[in-house]
Amino acid sequence: MRKTVLVGLSGGVDSALTAALLQREGYDVIGLYCIMHDTDASGLEDAKKVAAHLNIDLQTADLRTRFDGIVVADFLENYAHARTPNPCIVCNPAVKFKALCDRADELGILHVATGHYAQITRNQASGRYCVKTVRDKDQSYMLYRLEQNQLSRILFPLANTRKEDNRRLAQELCLPVFEKPDSQDICFIKNESYVDYIERRLGAFPEGDFWLKDEDRAVGTHKGLIRYTVGQRKNLGIALGTPVYVSELDRERNRVVLSRTDVVNSTVIRVNSPVFQGLEPGCNEFTAEAKIRFSAKTAPCTVTIKDGLLYAVFESPQRAATPGQSAVFYDREGCILCGGFIQ
Repeated sequence: MRKTVLVGLSGGVDSALTAALLQREGYDVIGLYCIMHDTDASGLEDAKKVAAHLNIDLQTADLRTRFDGIVVADFLENYAHARTPNPCIVCNPAVKFKALCDRADELGILHVATGHYAQITRNQASGRYCVKTVRDKDQSYMLYRLEQNQLSRILFPLANTRKEDNRRLAQELCLPVFEKPDSQDICFIKNESYVDYIERRLGAFPEGDFWLKDEDRAVGTHKGLIRYTVGQRKNLGIALGTPVYVSELDRERNRVVLSRTDVVNSTVIRVNSPVFQGLEPGCNEFTAEAKIRFSAKTAPCTVTIKDGLLYAVFESPQRAATPGQSAVFYDREGCILCGGFIQ
């Protein structure tokens, strides 16, 4: 009996290769292109080319209203409150994978797949699913908010493969997008900066004081809190003779607080809105390796759970734990235990 899988076709090389590999493994593949915003036209055309080349059906899902109401709204809300969000982390469980699973249910299909560089594993003792790290281009951090009912049906064919190898394979398979560059920017912002986008949606953010913490005084005027983030040193637009760092965004006083020394280090961080993967809810304390931003290395910590919040105590101080970003906690094998948003 042949198996069927619904593949999220984005129009990029990774999703195209995902569909091709699953087809080669004997799956009947159906593609789903998710229309997230009004800048998606070129992606759809590329997805159509891939589907035609593989001779598979391509369906579409118009998610623009949902995407704007959840992902964009969260993005704007966070910046309005001096936090630095990561839109993909919100999108994956609430929009992208939800749409894939919903459409798969409508079609009577069990499995869904994407071109993410991660793998799914299941704890045989607890029965819980979690995302596990891979050695190249690991994207597990971005997937920590996926829930058990989603994880149990996801396939990641590119787990433990290498991007450069995948491009060569895509070329060998004559996939029409094998040379397409990776997307690096925020997907729903095109031809303008994120600051221009936010101010177009919310209005201009007022100027205020650069406040030098070391001397407790104003030392200049900033151009709006949304232009800065905790730990930033470059492109501040202020010269004080020695380097300074953003240590805090004080929304109440509309201040960008600066320090002459890089003291933006935290031994303890507080995390809200936790999602549990490998770790069963109800645990009060555990040890883990934590990542406080996508590009950061993991660091050992002990986590206490109290009143729905996670309190992580690190063995060594962590630089620039930024409100709005996520802290993701892994076990020693690289399996995600849980994660949440840094307060």
